[in-house]
Amino acid sequence: MMALVVVGYSVSAQSLNVTSAREAQNRGYLDKAKKLIDPACEHEQTKDDAKTWYYAALIYSQIGGEQDKARSKYKNLDPDWLNKCKNAALRCKDLDTDKEYAEGNNTILSFVGNEYYKKAINAFNTQKWDECMNLCEESIKMFMASAKREYANESYLLAGKAALNAQNNEAVKKYFKPLVRTKTKENIVYSTLFKLYKQDADTNEAIKLAQNYVKFCPEDFNSNMMMAEAYMMKGNMEQGNAEIQKALEKTVDKPELHANLLAAAGATFESVEDFTNAEARYKESLKALPKQFLANYGLGKMLYNRAVDKLDAANNVPIEDETGLSDKYTEESKEFFRQSIPYFQDAISFIESMSAEDQSHNRSNLYQCLNALKTVFARLEMYDELKPINAKIDQLTKSSAQ
Repeated sequence: MMALVVVGYSVSAQSLNVTSAREAQNRGYLDKAKKLIDPACEHEQTKDDAKTWYYAALIYSQIGGEQDKARSKYKNLDPDWLNKCKNAALRCKDLDTDKEYAEGNNTILSFVGNEYYKKAINAFNTQKWDECMNLCEESIKMFMASAKREYANESYLLAGKAALNAQNNEAVKKYFKPLVRTKTKENIVYSTLFKLYKQDADTNEAIKLAQNYVKFCPEDFNSNMMMAEAYMMKGNMEQGNAEIQKALEKTVDKPELHANLLAAAGATFESVEDFTNAEARYKESLKALPKQFLANYGLGKMLYNRAVDKLDAANNVPIEDETGLSDKYTEESKEFFRQSIPYFQDAISFIESMSAEDQSHNRSNLYQCLNALKTVFARLEMYDELKPINAKIDQLTKSSAQ
């Protein structure tokens, strides 16, 4: 009988600890509340009670709320508060079959999810890509457990950006694909996935993605440009051109954006080797906005690449061929190189006219233009024109090394 009395007293004591912990938490005595709730979470008679874990989660969430208060005496009460709060809230969810504590516990789960998200942002800002993704995983798990699926979207987006910076393509797909299912408006999600599907030669997925982009973001001209490229991938040039026209119509009242979009249209036609339409779009862009980088560089690069293709064709002509085909290709190559010169020069001039800060941001673009022009002048044996280009490249290289 004495043994039964002792056991009964122990059970009552632990139940009383849970209630007392709640009262201490209500009064703001978090140290006392923690001291009372921790044993109850481990005791055989109370560790399987949803109420115990709900109060534990509540207490640890309040301890967490003290972390940003510089003068709080509870600031360092438990450095592992977030992990303990997470485990307590998840345990409560598992045990709370009657949903008695569901509403309050869901609030705690969302709070924990947001805390992990804030830590993930810090990791992202310090370029700790893997750590950022791991923290986002925890955040997503908490938001999903809280029945607030939409709250997880920002964590998916941040994790996808971290994966993109880490050059982890599979992780990018893992985090960005769920966002498409939520009808996200984020351009980076669609543009990145589209690029990856193209790299994988997964035409079907690329086309489905473009269709979803147009469906979910009909006001976004980028969706029409993606749909245009998707049509062209299938060989449907007419529909592709129609989508480009839709995109252009959406930007007609924004001259600079309209010019940039024309340049993008040129690049789209170039990607499917429709060089006639590509050149027309690039030149239309330059007519609308003569001083710019995109169309000048795009047209210069296209002509440069066509010159290289002609050189390759010349080199592939059998040595025993006496038709003059190799010479023909070589001359065509030189002509394309010559045509590219003014566009590279205008692209370089545009960058050099920028502020020092903007020039710094466009250093790689400038370097590509200079190197392309260097090759062009060398191929055309224009050695006087080559000297100042080499000098600019040397200066750019030295400034980058400093």
